[in-house]
Amino acid sequence: MEERKLSREQAKAVAHCDGPRMVIAGPGSGKTFVITRRLEHMIRVHGVRPEEILVITFTKAAATEMQMRFEGLMGDDAMQVTFGTFHSIFFGILKRAYNYTAADILTEKEKYDLLKSVISVYQGTGDDEIDNLISKISKVKNDGISPEDYDDGEKIVDKESFCGIFYDYEKLLRSENKLDFDDMVLLCRELFLNDKDILGYWRERYKYILIDEFQDINPMQYEVVKMLAAPKNNLFVVGDDDQSIYGFRGSSPGIMLGFKKEYKDAGITVLSDNFRCREEIVKVAGDVIASNKDRFKKKLRAVRKGGDSVAILSFDDKQDEAASVTSMIKSALNHVPPEDIAVICRTNTGISRYSGILMTEGIPVSLKEKVSNIFNSSEAKDILAMFAYAHGENTRENLLRFMNKPVRYIRRCDLENREVSLEVLLRNPELKDYVKKNIRTLIFEMDNLKKMHPFAGINYIRKGMGYESYLISNGKKKGRSKEEINELLDRIWDTARYVDDYGHWLEWINEYDEMLKGGVAEKSEHGVNLTTMHGSKGLEYSIVILPDINEGNVPGKRCESTEDIEEERRVFYVALTRAKDKLIICYLKKNAEQKIMPSRFLRESGLI
Repeated sequence: MEERKLSREQAKAVAHCDGPRMVIAGPGSGKTFVITRRLEHMIRVHGVRPEEILVITFTKAAATEMQMRFEGLMGDDAMQVTFGTFHSIFFGILKRAYNYTAADILTEKEKYDLLKSVISVYQGTGDDEIDNLISKISKVKNDGISPEDYDDGEKIVDKESFCGIFYDYEKLLRSENKLDFDDMVLLCRELFLNDKDILGYWRERYKYILIDEFQDINPMQYEVVKMLAAPKNNLFVVGDDDQSIYGFRGSSPGIMLGFKKEYKDAGITVLSDNFRCREEIVKVAGDVIASNKDRFKKKLRAVRKGGDSVAILSFDDKQDEAASVTSMIKSALNHVPPEDIAVICRTNTGISRYSGILMTEGIPVSLKEKVSNIFNSSEAKDILAMFAYAHGENTRENLLRFMNKPVRYIRRCDLENREVSLEVLLRNPELKDYVKKNIRTLIFEMDNLKKMHPFAGINYIRKGMGYESYLISNGKKKGRSKEEINELLDRIWDTARYVDDYGHWLEWINEYDEMLKGGVAEKSEHGVNLTTMHGSKGLEYSIVILPDINEGNVPGKRCESTEDIEEERRVFYVALTRAKDKLIICYLKKNAEQKIMPSRFLRESGLI
């Protein structure tokens, strides 16, 4: 790519040196190529000293890749340009001012554990809720507002509890002399506001600032950057408002849309050529994103013409879809290496499901982000405990997990020993007759379960033993929908579909756990890529498959406001534009026997 000639638009961006400029770079428009060529041009043509240039990206991987690309152009001179993430740059500033060390910064795991301990005081909260609260606390800090003023309409906890969690978390941080990543931005802002000498030092150090993925910047980061760039404002920002997908972190296309108001003398360059995607893919993606109102109006041109590159497929249910996706991947592997294929799901739940399905079929997979193991869910643990007990592991621990799911009125105090036989328990003279009847039924059910293949057995547990009805009834009290519960049980059920027997299923579960633990890597050379739509940003593949493109999933069922729908549309746009040669979009006609609708975005695309 470095050998190709600059387009007219790219050349205009590369030639810019002094003053503010915004480059709107659509997907596949060669922005890294433009950034590295501009750095080279600044040094070789305009005589800018490389040590006075600061390049900020949003991920360590992006910073490393850009630095390596630039080193290929400039050799030793490239080493003097500073490349880094917002966090690494701000940490360097704080380190010089306050002698901070890496040990002072809270890791993501430490942050999670700290918040979990704080949250437990207020209510019992699952992993997903903790992750959600972490995002909300981060957004409060990044927006520069108080927790009392924060309201996104999603009530995981009430306002009073949220404020209590926020302030208790802050108190714990201070008591342990720790900072989280968001604090680094706030402290830099405070430092620059209160110490003009330090601000002056960094302004003199970095006279030229370049920001990649500018659409992802949040208000606090932007405020610090503006202070650093003033008064000369040699600020060169590159981004795409149509790919602003981190609203939950505080980013907003509004910052990019307001750049011209902030810097009235700023030039704007639009990179309109898409070098990645086939023409039909560019058209479909363009038709979808055109429905957004809060954006720069632009039209991308596909450099790569021709080809039957977009397919849209409907399926009766998730099982039908999964079987077809598996078949398509197997067929594609005859002529495309696995690393050039991606299944891009809306959520981690989708990745978890497809990782299990593909692994069952012997298809190698590569996970691009951490995925929760469904067998860590309480429902999976209940089901496994039932199977284990039926197969002779008559432990108190196993029985306690399921004996009252549904309610059978078996008392914990009646289970005195580590090994508990239901037949022996039945002889207890103190048991009520109705409890004895329930135990006899449970003995009968355990005998039946022992004889069953796991796939049939899970269905028997769900329907025959009343476990599914119990979960749905209990779930109503906790705000869990019937659809959510059925989807979880379906995913567990799917894992047993193709195994030989109970022992084989347990082996598969262990292998799956090992795969999830070892599957996350920045780059894998062997394996079909599984990633979320958010996780796919910045990546590209020859073949992209998008499953479950239905209302309630894309856009999500909690999306009600115009802003939420527009962000969901941008997320979908990002997923569409990962495909180079073939884009396969799938939607369902039914889920859990209920009719569901294809995503509204498919109507906007003109595909249905």
